[in-house]
Amino acid sequence: MPIPPPPLTTICSHCGWQHTSFPTSDALKLNVDLFCRCPACQHTELEVRPASRVEIMRERLRQFLR
Repeated sequence: MPIPPPPLTTICSHCGWQHTSFPTSDALKLNVDLFCRCPACQHTELEVRPASRVEIMRERLRQFLR
């Protein structure tokens, strides 16, 4: 049975781009749940960490208002 990981926040230290994702399964989708390079500046060194409660609520609100 697949167990999804907790929400993840990906941050580019070069340009400040940030994305919070909510994986629905343990199979992460490239450029949806997991990023290899920054979509804004193409920098390859990205920080991936569990999302904070504030980041989770901000992303849920953004998705709700979309």
